[in-house]
Amino acid sequence: METMGKVNAEQGSGFRVGGSEKKQRARIAKVLCSVLSALCLSSLALAGQAKLELDGKAQITRADGSAQSYNRSGGAALNLSLDAGDRLCVLEGKGKLSYGVKAYTLTSTGASCFEVAKPKSFWDNLVASCQDIGVCRKEAEKAFVKEAKSRGADGTAPALYLPADYSLSSLSLPIAGGQSLKLINASRKEIATLSDDGKGLFAIPTEQLKAASRIEVQNSSGVVVYAAPVRRVTLESEISPANPHEAALALWLTGNVSYAPAAYSYLLASGDTDLASVMASRIGTEFRGTAQ
Repeated sequence: METMGKVNAEQGSGFRVGGSEKKQRARIAKVLCSVLSALCLSSLALAGQAKLELDGKAQITRADGSAQSYNRSGGAALNLSLDAGDRLCVLEGKGKLSYGVKAYTLTSTGASCFEVAKPKSFWDNLVASCQDIGVCRKEAEKAFVKEAKSRGADGTAPALYLPADYSLSSLSLPIAGGQSLKLINASRKEIATLSDDGKGLFAIPTEQLKAASRIEVQNSSGVVVYAAPVRRVTLESEISPANPHEAALALWLTGNVSYAPAAYSYLLASGDTDLASVMASRIGTEFRGTAQ
């Protein structure tokens, strides 16, 4: 009986230690999470959960091309799920987006969109493929062929996307038949007028483009050949391009032709004229018509 009592006591003690171990492991996990914050934040980002405080109108365009619209005048935040390739734009008013532990202010006149990039592994594979010039050219040719998802219901022309972290002083935009370009702000006031280089290529100062909400390009007869919204987009990504060439590849992964002018500009800056010519061809084909 005495021996059995000792065994039971030891077993009871064993169970108590087990519970204590669980608590201790939980505390260790919390400490590790605070120490390895970058890893924890990455895990949160991959979860794709977001909250949007909205005072206005917003739209989510999914990677498959489907769209969801929201109209709110304040109130409780919207719980959203954003996955790779999904893009949220504030079309009217303003919103505050919380994604993981980060917060972004989105307005219809400023940084109006937020997009979740593809995982870094996709970019790593593309960078590796582009070590071969021939393979890279083929990747460039198919980079923005999925045009349907980047067209809005308001027209046939793609919007012009300016990445929020765009690092060049100007953006190059080749428009077939274009001779003059106007930048218009949210108040519908013309803020800049530019001329092409004689071959339909425009160099748009980045700071002026940031202030614009719309772009219009006319030919020599004054006919509008391209007109569409200008949107600044925050691209949530694990990628950290080391140079303009890599920055262009990161934009290829979006599959959205609205990023093509920024990718084209990065390729010109890197001296990759062959790949830039591929981008110019794609832009010439797609950047025509009008969108509201």
